[in-house]
Amino acid sequence: MQEKRRKRRKKRKRNVKAGIFAAFTCLMAGAGLFFVLLYALGGARLRASAESGAPDAVLLSDEGAAQDIRRKTGLSTLQWQDDWVALDGKVYAYDDSCINLLVLGIDKAGKMKDETDYEKWGSGQADAIFLVSLNPTTEKISIIGIPRNAMMEIDIYDGEEHVKETVFDQICLQYPYAGGGKPGIEKTKEKVSGLLYGLPIHGAFAVGYDAVARVNDMAGGVDVVALESLETRYGSYKEGEQIHLEGEFVLAYVKVRNMDILGSPTMRLERQKQYLTALLAKVKEEIKKNPAIVADMYRAASGYMVTDVTLDKAVYLAAQASGYQFDKDDIHLLRGEDKAVPIVKDGVETQDYYDDYYLDEESLKSTMTEVFYTEVVLEGQGAGQQ
Repeated sequence: MQEKRRKRRKKRKRNVKAGIFAAFTCLMAGAGLFFVLLYALGGARLRASAESGAPDAVLLSDEGAAQDIRRKTGLSTLQWQDDWVALDGKVYAYDDSCINLLVLGIDKAGKMKDETDYEKWGSGQADAIFLVSLNPTTEKISIIGIPRNAMMEIDIYDGEEHVKETVFDQICLQYPYAGGGKPGIEKTKEKVSGLLYGLPIHGAFAVGYDAVARVNDMAGGVDVVALESLETRYGSYKEGEQIHLEGEFVLAYVKVRNMDILGSPTMRLERQKQYLTALLAKVKEEIKKNPAIVADMYRAASGYMVTDVTLDKAVYLAAQASGYQFDKDDIHLLRGEDKAVPIVKDGVETQDYYDDYYLDEESLKSTMTEVFYTEVVLEGQGAGQQ
């Protein structure tokens, strides 16, 4: 009798274990299906989220070079494709498979909110501006670093989102001048797209520096060799020193600059480039180990950023990016010239100055064709077409 009871207990235990295992398997399968659905939905929504299909080839192209190439190859104007660009005697076609994302590092501590501020411009400036491009054709990630003090025409908005004034100023101010929050990222997207000849931008993140530190720490921190010496309230380092960036020490490296030195925003951009290279490598490693960490990172950063990229889009992007190639040569910093522009107030010039950056147009066009275009070889120029 006791033997029969023991056998029944063992059978019940086996049934319970089998039930738990089956439930766990269903749960994992459901989670896997959930991520598959998020991935598929995110990809479709990202593709539909950009207004323009390609940069303005007329603005980007050298029309004289285009006419010369058409004459040599016998192509008529009608045979010339709309997205083709002629530059330096070569022809390029835009790769419309690229997914382009704007990432703004906002100089604001603590939580980021959707609320706008059209009066005091207290939503924070965009101290870091990066255009991140994922190319499914080449399976590469490319990043364009835009100097935060690059000069261009930007718009100042009123509380009803109407432009009340247009000024020639630093691009970092467009985010607060549009009130910050969702309007801030939307208007900054428009300006960056215009700067890059109408490049389609599929999503944007306005990220507070606290979010950077959180994602950094979830990836285990990064190691870099200091590019310059700085003393900051977050910690100090010497040029050439091997340092591990974690916690607030991340801010010492990616946020702080010496405002007494002309060109310090450009020097900080070089540090940010170095840091991004290291961080993306670590994040890719973590995603390969545990794909679900994408959702964890998104949730950890969500209170410290404003974005139009929903979780489904983030899952799609992370899944794509985890298998793409990326190294330091894939970060392209826009080149130009730092100029010390004196401050004039009430007709009086002061000794202080704005560190303004004037982009080099030819360098910008060269970067655009390198990152977003594929060379086309026409008959008369070479054999066949790439």
